[in-house]
Amino acid sequence: MLRPSRALVLFFVLAGSGATACATVDLTKAIQVTDVQGGWYDNGLKEGKNHLVPQISFRLKNVSSEPINSVQLTVAFWPDGADGMSDEVLLQGISSTELPPGASTEPLKARSPTGYTQEPGQARADLFTHTLFKDTTARMFAKRGGALFRLGEFKIERKLIPTDQRDAPRP
Repeated sequence: MLRPSRALVLFFVLAGSGATACATVDLTKAIQVTDVQGGWYDNGLKEGKNHLVPQISFRLKNVSSEPINSVQLTVAFWPDGADGMSDEVLLQGISSTELPPGASTEPLKARSPTGYTQEPGQARADLFTHTLFKDTTARMFAKRGGALFRLGEFKIERKLIPTDQRDAPRP
């Protein structure tokens, strides 16, 4: 009869307990979404027309008493009244490097590739009064250790994101 070595058994016990500990962190209580800014990003021209897409910028703050690492995010963009999302963006929220208690991530950004187009020459702000325009909500989910957590919903403001604010929220 084969007997596993003690080192091998210990390895699997520790590996299993590490995976369990990772999955048991309630990210809805451990992470706070802060510095949220949303708007409509001027994505240049698409098929010769102005292309505006929803964007949300934010930070994640560790509000727990333990360090947190390896958190993946899904940001789903839902037009008001729609039966489903128009698009989703997957991004690394917290890397494999631990985020200490009380610390925040660098600014993060989720920009949908799906948006609205306008004829050239139209003022971009006219988008918000167009009959086909629908307000959009960003729904944010976090995943860690196989568990999925809803972090919140954030209304995308009816504003154009100025050139100097395209890449990051203000600190």
